[in-house]
Amino acid sequence: MTISYKQTKINYTTKNNGQNALLFLHVWGGSTLSFVGLSNAIDDNTTKHILVDFPPFGESAEPKCPWTVEDYAIMIKQILDQEKVKKVTIIAHSFGGRVAIYLANLYTYIVEKMLITGGAGIKPKNSLKRFFRKIKYKIIRLFKKNANVGSSDYVKLSNVMKKTFSNIVEFDQTEMSKSVLCPVLLVYGQKDKETPLYMAKKLNRNIKNSELIVLKKCGHFAYIQQFAKFVNITKIFIKE
Repeated sequence: MTISYKQTKINYTTKNNGQNALLFLHVWGGSTLSFVGLSNAIDDNTTKHILVDFPPFGESAEPKCPWTVEDYAIMIKQILDQEKVKKVTIIAHSFGGRVAIYLANLYTYIVEKMLITGGAGIKPKNSLKRFFRKIKYKIIRLFKKNANVGSSDYVKLSNVMKKTFSNIVEFDQTEMSKSVLCPVLLVYGQKDKETPLYMAKKLNRNIKNSELIVLKKCGHFAYIQQFAKFVNITKIFIKE
């Protein structure tokens, strides 16, 4: 299935029917394949499952212009409208958590509850290492304006996607998270370095109707590293 948003083709897949749905939102760099295993494991054949390729990943095209987190959220709502979804439960990982939080703010009437694992969106703590890295990039750009510096994710991107990536990682959703009204289950890996536990705890404090589960001996991909446990957690959360 496809839609077009801002002249960009968006790919998504569905299974089952119904006006209530489970929406799977993957990590930056992932695709619909990221959640196929979980979708199959929790499928009861009664709830519609929607798995989306965030552009420019999977079979979705690259945006024609830089996008923001809001663009990704509006694009997802367009998919929900096309599928005639009335209520949705979101299962989101990492970047998908950013989009989920934005969706829950824009469309409170449709987002019923959310399970966020390794969710991003909280501004990282300041550190000497981070400070000197920023100074290094500024100095390099001062002498070489077109220098290709940044994270490994960043340097591989086109100019449009570099700006999109910057829009995303520089957007702090701390205040926005305080406005989330629906029930939220936060599931984080104890050893997650990309979205450390202090971020999970901050989201837990900010979101009034939220609970935090920490999976031991897990990193950023806790839902894969402890798959069986995560499946059980998800099934219980959906049924509650």
